[in-house]
Amino acid sequence: MTSTELSAAEAAGPWVDTGTRPDARDKATGMTKYSADMPVPAGTLEAVLVRSPLPHAEITGIATAEALAVPGAVAVVTAADLPGGLAGRRVRDMPLLARTVARFAGEPVAAVLARSREAATAAAALVDIDYRELPAITDPVAALDVASPLVHDAPWGYPGAVITEADGPNLQSVVTGGEPEAVSRALAAATTVVSATYRTPAGHQGYLEPQAWVAFPPENGTTRLWGTTKSPYRLRNQIAACLGQAPESIRVDPAPLGGDFGGKGGVYDASLCVALARLAGRPVRLVLRSEEDLVGTDARHPAVIRVTVGCDAEGRLAGLDFDAVFDGGAYASAKPTPPVNLHGAMDCALGYRLPCYTLRSRIAYTNTVPKGHMRSPGAPQAVFAVESALDELAAAAGINPVELRRRNLLDAGEPDAYGHVWAEARGRETLAAATRGAFCTGEDAPDPHTPSPQERGLAHGTGVAVYARPTPSPAPTSLMLTPLPGGMLEVGVPIPETGTGSHAMIRRQLAAELRLDPSEVVVRQLPTTALPGDPGVGASRVTVGLSRAVARLAEKWRASAHEGPVMVTLPASTEPPALTYCAQVARVAVDLETGQVRILELVSAVDVAEIVNPQAHQMQIDGGAVMGIGFACLEDLLEDDGQVLASNLGEFRLPAAPDIPVLRTVLVADGRGVGPANVKAIGELTNVPVAAAIANAVADATGTRVRELPITAERVYWAIDGRADDSPA
Repeated sequence: MTSTELSAAEAAGPWVDTGTRPDARDKATGMTKYSADMPVPAGTLEAVLVRSPLPHAEITGIATAEALAVPGAVAVVTAADLPGGLAGRRVRDMPLLARTVARFAGEPVAAVLARSREAATAAAALVDIDYRELPAITDPVAALDVASPLVHDAPWGYPGAVITEADGPNLQSVVTGGEPEAVSRALAAATTVVSATYRTPAGHQGYLEPQAWVAFPPENGTTRLWGTTKSPYRLRNQIAACLGQAPESIRVDPAPLGGDFGGKGGVYDASLCVALARLAGRPVRLVLRSEEDLVGTDARHPAVIRVTVGCDAEGRLAGLDFDAVFDGGAYASAKPTPPVNLHGAMDCALGYRLPCYTLRSRIAYTNTVPKGHMRSPGAPQAVFAVESALDELAAAAGINPVELRRRNLLDAGEPDAYGHVWAEARGRETLAAATRGAFCTGEDAPDPHTPSPQERGLAHGTGVAVYARPTPSPAPTSLMLTPLPGGMLEVGVPIPETGTGSHAMIRRQLAAELRLDPSEVVVRQLPTTALPGDPGVGASRVTVGLSRAVARLAEKWRASAHEGPVMVTLPASTEPPALTYCAQVARVAVDLETGQVRILELVSAVDVAEIVNPQAHQMQIDGGAVMGIGFACLEDLLEDDGQVLASNLGEFRLPAAPDIPVLRTVLVADGRGVGPANVKAIGELTNVPVAAAIANAVADATGTRVRELPITAERVYWAIDGRADDSPA
């Protein structure tokens, strides 16, 4: 272990929290009450949705008599009964219920309200909807052809749209950048050039708690909502925009959140639940089953990515051409920034010295389930493509893949491909730490490995991948500190605890600032009427932003008379972001006769500054690595002709204990972070390069390349057998 590679405890900062999280016992014992568990008043109606079975169809008739005859059924609501507003986080393009056309299999067409869940489910099965099937487009590349069927007639006209009519058909967003002519010249002059296409499937965030909402009818002009949201203030504004209400008329009350990973920022189901409560004049509870969550909520974008990259005789990168098409599904409503491809695509080569690049990244409308954000949106897809291409380039150039990366990683003070200069760039140190951590005697040569009995006779391979992303500047936020009886203090926060330990971090930091025992501090999420606002959980900004706010809150409390609540409201910080690296090494064993891949070990080297909570930090590293393994080898919604075939948790395979290899972590400490806690992002880091590291290891073991995820035994077998294209163009 070098002087810059430390354990989590050694790297921890002054606010280190090694105690038990205050929410741990209730969650572990099942005592926590989530949205669907909250006690509701007598007379609350249960809502069940009736969904289209077709990916694209005109709705020609809805018969409700049989459904309404079910004992306990109260109403069958269709689009004609609801406001005509459209839902969306940025682009408002999704109706509360399909009006004349259903655009994906799983789109809600009607909502049944009943006195019990059982009655609502029985009545929903009897709603008779007539459809006239329309041509569907389910391939994102084909969708961009001028001759393809249109998912929306005029998507550029939706509120918040980021495209124009001139951009072409079926586009949600398009991002271009770089210097195409410079790249063409650079690649023409390069000693070695490879070009290949990589594909990734639709996935799902895999949270434990499905979407669940309880809405109350207006009282004194205010509509209350409980629900599974990570961004309460943004949700309030988005619902208000959809329903034509003032934001102050919507109050989002706190409720524990049963997992997120990017999937709990949607607005559609929440807006529908509020509209149903307003229509019924009674509280309404809308709880999705996990099957509905898989076929009807915001999945991860599939991608088709073409990468062309070249280098000179010394292995120095000459230029990169990145061309991606992401499948956005039938609606853009689930994305807070429509170009989900922007940061994911740009971050794919952020940590490298790249003389020139060109980028085109498009999201297409298709007749498939709407796609949204999932942990570091766009980056796992883009980094899988680029880091795989770099390995292919290294092989073609006859250079060790670790050495190729080492020669091209940024130094501090150098501009990246996009012209930004980073005060600190520790890619080489992080890469070296990863290779040393993978039982390496040097940067390139692994120690001899004695196979276990189950590994004998298998082909072994090692792969590496690198990812860099900015740790963001602190976002705007607000906090409140209130004295409680007995000398206790309550910190009122604007965001939920998503499972990462953010509330525990706030408690520990405030206690340290005020020289209190953490047991004297209570952290409570407040309703949206209590604080000015916050952008919500996401973009790895929580610890950075809230640590700044807690420091300011403690300062203001010390200057107060301690007799009443104290509030701080902070704008976005002008502090520059920091560059954060993760390098991973995967070791695999492959059965060449069947294609079966066994991941033996995954080493994650992480560039860190100070660590607030070592245990939570390590959980983020390991959790991200496991999610990356799922993306690499297991997870696929199996979308086929617009149908989600993996529509249950038996078919959609999330990683389980037998799928997890040995996970090793090396921390490259003493980095330059952001905010008063001097931290670097961790929540969306280690999940990103895993797929490329495993794909590169499989190629090392087999001599063939799998360019489509997940890396299944069948795909590896076909590659070995020569039935898959395993050579770059």
